[in-house]
Amino acid sequence: MPHMDELYDSLVNLCYECVLDGGAWRPMLELLAAATGHQLGALLFLDQHEKRPQVTSINLCDPACVEVYNAYYHQLDPAKDVLVPRPVGSWYHDLEDLGPQRIRRDPYYQEFHLPFGMSNISCIKLHEQADSGIYLSLLTAVGAALPEMRQRDLLMRLSPHLVRAAKMSGHLRNLELEVAHRDLLLERHPAPLWLLDAEGRVRYGNRQAERRLSQPEFALKGVQGRLHGKALDDRLQALIRQACGRNGKRRAGWLPLPGEAQGRLLVTPVPEASPLSGRHAGTLVLLTLLEGQAGSQWLADLFQLSPAEQRLANLLVQGLAPEACAERLNVSINTIRTQLRALFRKTETERQAELVTLLARLQGL
Repeated sequence: MPHMDELYDSLVNLCYECVLDGGAWRPMLELLAAATGHQLGALLFLDQHEKRPQVTSINLCDPACVEVYNAYYHQLDPAKDVLVPRPVGSWYHDLEDLGPQRIRRDPYYQEFHLPFGMSNISCIKLHEQADSGIYLSLLTAVGAALPEMRQRDLLMRLSPHLVRAAKMSGHLRNLELEVAHRDLLLERHPAPLWLLDAEGRVRYGNRQAERRLSQPEFALKGVQGRLHGKALDDRLQALIRQACGRNGKRRAGWLPLPGEAQGRLLVTPVPEASPLSGRHAGTLVLLTLLEGQAGSQWLADLFQLSPAEQRLANLLVQGLAPEACAERLNVSINTIRTQLRALFRKTETERQAELVTLLARLQGL
């Protein structure tokens, strides 16, 4: 076995490899178990509300053991009652937290642990969200010696890196989900859509956008990664700069496209809270070719509107005054005003007329 400092360095490197490569978790778990005097290990996912732990596919355990734990014995696991209330980074050691006498009497150990050759557990809470947690569990085999003090010390030295790696992995996973959501929003919309950055470079175009750009008669063209108009290009670039906030407040605008029957190009600032901002940092602008498509759900997705805000937006576009909206929705005028302020904030508009015009254009009305 290498020197403890060498093991520590190797394990720290492996921790951060796990951030970018999910396949590194198993090699890290194998080395961690061996270096700290354990023979088995696993990553577990736990539903915080139901207190239902489940062993993930990243484990060093007998598959039959994993199957029966996930199917039944998770209900009897005493660790969950101790671990769930504790903060991230806390270790649970069953010998210390439960005591030898309880372990000898507990059905969980007698019916499950011992028959599968497992003895004692050390488990750390790696990451926690509102409804779930990720845990790393290390186990000694029946008949194996308990970890030595130097091995316990190594485990404690590694704990901050394990927690940090798990947090970073979770963050990247959330970003991946946000990007997938954003791309799905773009792809599922029937209108041609382009995402541009603050420099006017095209960062994303859906299939409809690619199809239209490939048509020789189309009013727009791509030039060196940027979108240009074959006519009215000065006006298009001015709208893009306006949506970026180059000369003050970011504002939406639209441009009738020559040769496009009822075709209007909407140039909209993308709010920072929008899922469309998931992949690219900085200012983003959305260009949408509207050709009569209804866009109520798209509008809600773009601006992250709540169902109540979306209902109000639909009524405002129909021409109803706030008082009439309150009556139609059976809520107070103060509630409507609160929702209206939220709509102003999320769409980066200031007046009701500006808001309604933007919403109507976005919905293709």
